[in-house]
Amino acid sequence: MGRALIFGTQPVNLSTDPSNVPHYGVFELALDADPGLSHPIFDVTFSVTFTRPDGSTVTTEGFFDGCNRYRARAYGDQAGEWRWNSRSSLSGLNGHSGTFTVHPSSLKGQLQRHPNDPHQFAYADGTWFLHIGDTGYRFVVDLEPEWQAYIDQAASAGFTKIRTWFCRGRSDVQALFTPDRRSLNLPYWQEIDRRLRYALNHHPDLIFKVIPYGEDTGELRRYGEDPITEWIPRYAQARFSAFPNVTWCISNDRQIVGDEEPLEEPGASDAPSGMATANAYWGGNRKVRAATIDRIGEAMAAREPWGTLLTNHQCRFSGYTFTDAPWSDLITLEDIDQVHGALIRDYRTRANVPVVNDEDRYEHYRPPQHPRYFFRRLFWASLLSGGHVTYGGLRSYETYDGDAQGIAGYWDAARAGKLTGAHDFRNIHAFFRDSGLTLVGFEPDDSIAGNDPLRYQCTRTNKAILVYLANPSGTDPESDDVAGSTPEVALQLDDRTFALRWFDPATAEWFHAPELAGGAHTLTAPGPGDWVLWLQSV
Repeated sequence: MGRALIFGTQPVNLSTDPSNVPHYGVFELALDADPGLSHPIFDVTFSVTFTRPDGSTVTTEGFFDGCNRYRARAYGDQAGEWRWNSRSSLSGLNGHSGTFTVHPSSLKGQLQRHPNDPHQFAYADGTWFLHIGDTGYRFVVDLEPEWQAYIDQAASAGFTKIRTWFCRGRSDVQALFTPDRRSLNLPYWQEIDRRLRYALNHHPDLIFKVIPYGEDTGELRRYGEDPITEWIPRYAQARFSAFPNVTWCISNDRQIVGDEEPLEEPGASDAPSGMATANAYWGGNRKVRAATIDRIGEAMAAREPWGTLLTNHQCRFSGYTFTDAPWSDLITLEDIDQVHGALIRDYRTRANVPVVNDEDRYEHYRPPQHPRYFFRRLFWASLLSGGHVTYGGLRSYETYDGDAQGIAGYWDAARAGKLTGAHDFRNIHAFFRDSGLTLVGFEPDDSIAGNDPLRYQCTRTNKAILVYLANPSGTDPESDDVAGSTPEVALQLDDRTFALRWFDPATAEWFHAPELAGGAHTLTAPGPGDWVLWLQSV
């Protein structure tokens, strides 16, 4: 993980000290002003223009944070002296100015599409981003007691991306508002802020895919009709877009439909009464118009000051509706048993953006019979198919119950016998660290091993070939275990010489093999189990 500026014993990657802002960290300024009789959020305009050392400017909205205090944040994406000035409808916030200095640091910065490969990710400093996702929906929810253990242990387990949402209830974002929906529930937003700051300071390379609307169908349908609904992404962007560890996903697991398709509506006799009851109804009613998501995406993209990535998520098996939408920065999918990588390879042909299978099986929801093997296989197959994938362990969409629901540390859950599926993710890091490889520039090519993707996943450049030998015990991914036999693979190689190394994805052990000339070869792995084969031209 990148090192932070240290004040005392606490890392500070979000700094209020204008003389000590880390490169790729965050500068925060605070101004106090009494809004009088005006609503401090809805009736006060407040923006800050930041001028970078190279003269370019970024204008971002500030945000009210209670007690007459307003804040604005800048993502320190250039080292050197910055200038800022404020504009506001409130005289106490208008016309302020100042400077701050961004110093070199070892932080890697915000997540971006890789400049040399549109299907891969990179940090702002150019470092390739190895996507090993986890689903921790309730990480920022104020009622979750194990949030710190969760995030500390997620980093230790090798996760690099966390999916999380703002809603306290699975289909209910009402905690973001006061009960009368006349203002924002600032203590709730402040707790979200505290947890994202903790992660930024202690695990700055860990990226969050934040889902502002969660699975709240009713709130999405109110967009454009109830003004407070539109404040969810607006206030979130003002508050969090400068965080380099944040990316945006508008909503989760909704059924996206066209204007011509009718939406389910409650009948006169069964219309729900009360906000909580209504949201429970709409939570099981998933249909949201594509035009609504487009409107939200367009508005977020137009407001976005720092280039934070944006996507949407929809129901399992329904693909991705917004492949061609200008606001969409990546493709987000939900499917099942994608151990052959077919869906990823399909969507790679549709758009030059990263493709992420963000939900497949979970250990405690649609669980595979052998989770440790299943998820190891899913991750290696997805990476070599040219895409990215996410794990799901406990039922993190439900309130913590001390058992299999809510947020808990991965290793704590593993010691209690609840989880095994992410045990080998650190070995994926070890492979790329030890080999010095990234997947930038690699192209999936299963023809190298006879187009048998349930058994062999292949990818190549003009210098290297990677093959994952899944060696499943059968033909059903849900019930397959890794076979106890020693696998073989028949390869058709170019006419050149290759150096060979075998990698055991369950132990991170390496095994050397003799050099190999081009042509047709049948290679035998060093022993039973699944294997990764690396061929490098010499």
